[in-house]
Amino acid sequence: MSNGSSSLSNRIIYSAWDFQQALSALTFLMEECEYDKKYNVVDLRKFRCFETTLIVSFARPFKTGRGREELDLSSIGYELTAEESDLKDKLIRLRDKVVSHSDEEEMEYRTFSIQPFDDHNVRLPIARFQEALYLEEAEIYKIQTLLKRINRALAEFQFKEVQLTPREFNRHKKPTSKK
Repeated sequence: MSNGSSSLSNRIIYSAWDFQQALSALTFLMEECEYDKKYNVVDLRKFRCFETTLIVSFARPFKTGRGREELDLSSIGYELTAEESDLKDKLIRLRDKVVSHSDEEEMEYRTFSIQPFDDHNVRLPIARFQEALYLEEAEIYKIQTLLKRINRALAEFQFKEVQLTPREFNRHKKPTSKK
């Protein structure tokens, strides 16, 4: 991977952080949302924020870009089950088509106008959006198990690598862009 001397690449280190962020967002969602309860729009949007962070953080390690390669879980000794692979694919599809990008194929909304005053020809635009979560409750528990298993595999991999090359792990990576 990086520098040739160790498998502890920036991708693996940051992926561990991404998966921890995803698990935190999932935990917040599980603590506050009861799936069989009806919520107002503000609460639904708060839950959607947790869900969005879960989806984006989970998918980030599996996306390429800016010189980064996709995280290959087999490189850390982790093999996805068929069910886990389906969950991963769904989360990445949600990230790509719905959450991080506004793909027109996935959009759902209704627009209309109203004329609030009988004596004026003024019309007001109204837009109604799909205000619901993308993931079902049963999927949430499966994602939690998957995240815990991946986090454990990453921690075990890092532990083994740091035993082999402790100096490689001692680094301070700073942003290269100027803020």
